[in-house]
Amino acid sequence: MNKLYTLLLFVSVALASACASKSVPPDDLYMLKPPCETVALLPAEPLSSKVLKIATPKSTAAIMSRNLLYQQNELMQLPYAYSSWSDTPNNMLSFAFVSCVGKSVTFKSVLPSHSTAGADFLLESNLLEFYHHINSDGTSEGRVSMEFYLIDLNSNRVIATRAFSQRFDARTQNARGGVEALNSATTKLAQDLTRWLSSTVTDAAMMQP
Repeated sequence: MNKLYTLLLFVSVALASACASKSVPPDDLYMLKPPCETVALLPAEPLSSKVLKIATPKSTAAIMSRNLLYQQNELMQLPYAYSSWSDTPNNMLSFAFVSCVGKSVTFKSVLPSHSTAGADFLLESNLLEFYHHINSDGTSEGRVSMEFYLIDLNSNRVIATRAFSQRFDARTQNARGGVEALNSATTKLAQDLTRWLSSTVTDAAMMQP
């Protein structure tokens, strides 16, 4: 009797597990890929002979995950079910900024933070907002907000700081609409960052070899 009960229990658990695995769909994976060609300034020569290294942005633990976040009020953020980022926003933003600033020909070279090569400047940042905000009127928008610190590695001195915030209306009130809006907001923020760095490196003190 005990053996029969154990066998039936095992079969029931196995069937329940099989049904559960079949009923949960795989996550839709989304990427952050701002079109850097729209932010490129393309001067004939680099504005600076210096090398810039871009650090991965710091953020809260909620942002620094693969969860695709949405917010319906100012005190609560939740992850979308069955939708997530292919990587953390922190890593994707770092790669995007290296590519976008590099294509702007502002510096002689732009490196990721994990590079072992030497650099003259380090760009650190805090990622303050990165989510799909749902408004009470049924509209929504992607929100990205960051603080940047440009550091002279020779003197370990912060030589410039700037904060940027961008919002872009979403076409649909779902995860895909949020991703599209966040990509567009990131593109605008990358443009702001590139213009700021371009104007900063024209300072005579920075241009000296």
